[in-house]
Amino acid sequence: MSQFDTVIERKGTYSVKYNEKVIKSFANNEKALPFWVADMDFATPQVILDAIKKELDSSILGYPYIQHVAQSFISFAQKKHDISFDPSLVVVAPGMLSSIAILIELYSNKGDSIILPFPSYHPFVDIINTLERKVLPWPLIYNDETHTFTLDFPLLKELTKDNNSPILLFCSPHNPTGIVFSKEELEEIAKIVKESSMMVISDEIHADLAFNGEKHIPFHQIASEYNIPCITCMAPSKTFNIAGEHFSIAICSDKKIYINLVKRLKSLHVAPDVLATVASKAAYEKGYEWLISLIDYLEENIKVIEDLLKEYGSHISIVKPEASFIAFL
Repeated sequence: MSQFDTVIERKGTYSVKYNEKVIKSFANNEKALPFWVADMDFATPQVILDAIKKELDSSILGYPYIQHVAQSFISFAQKKHDISFDPSLVVVAPGMLSSIAILIELYSNKGDSIILPFPSYHPFVDIINTLERKVLPWPLIYNDETHTFTLDFPLLKELTKDNNSPILLFCSPHNPTGIVFSKEELEEIAKIVKESSMMVISDEIHADLAFNGEKHIPFHQIASEYNIPCITCMAPSKTFNIAGEHFSIAICSDKKIYINLVKRLKSLHVAPDVLATVASKAAYEKGYEWLISLIDYLEENIKVIEDLLKEYGSHISIVKPEASFIAFL
């Protein structure tokens, strides 16, 4: 039996995903199945749990030194994505959404439009609206025959020209469709963005979960080639099922963006806590083999869903993902 076959009872824990009061608030049925929060029901890797336990056994949960985790991330990214990040441009931050909110606040003004691919991860919409910016939808093209989504480049070019849009908030791999974008697609985005002097904020939280045969390319690599301002946001949270431990990485395209982001984080006095730091360091240094097994298992799960839909769901189709554990039906 696979380690991923173990059923873990999450009801009665702090899991928001299984909280009946929360489920009832939007489903009007507290017994509805919780297919809504993007965390996995697999156990967090034992190497991470062991690292947390070791820290707890030290008996003091004091302030952590977080920057040394940056090198652990850089080594992991080199192994997983075959890319070398400059340590002087890597920022350690708390949860990714807070970093994205800070960046939107830094690099746009109230009333500006933020271009956002749709369908979209809804917290992006919430952040933009809360900061009094405007969501400028960039709908993907859906093919009803192949059940696939593709990017609409002519529309993106039109959106960048006709609106006051300083930022493209991108998501790669895409949530919720699971698209892993090709180098050619990312380059086309870069060409359009460069013409309009826009910044790209690229949420790549699902990057490490690209399936076998799929190659995730960090947008930072493309931004460097095209000399466009970009912040690439990554995290161990989805990868290793530690979303409750708020920790993320922001890779800046230049030193000025790096300085501005670090300065803003310091002014807000926000940083990952000690257990998030310990968990993330252990994940990046010791979780690689677990991750490889996880990806194999997730691919098998997609096949299970496809078989079930063929048998029972004649009017439901799946957008077959190329990454992660989200199935868009």
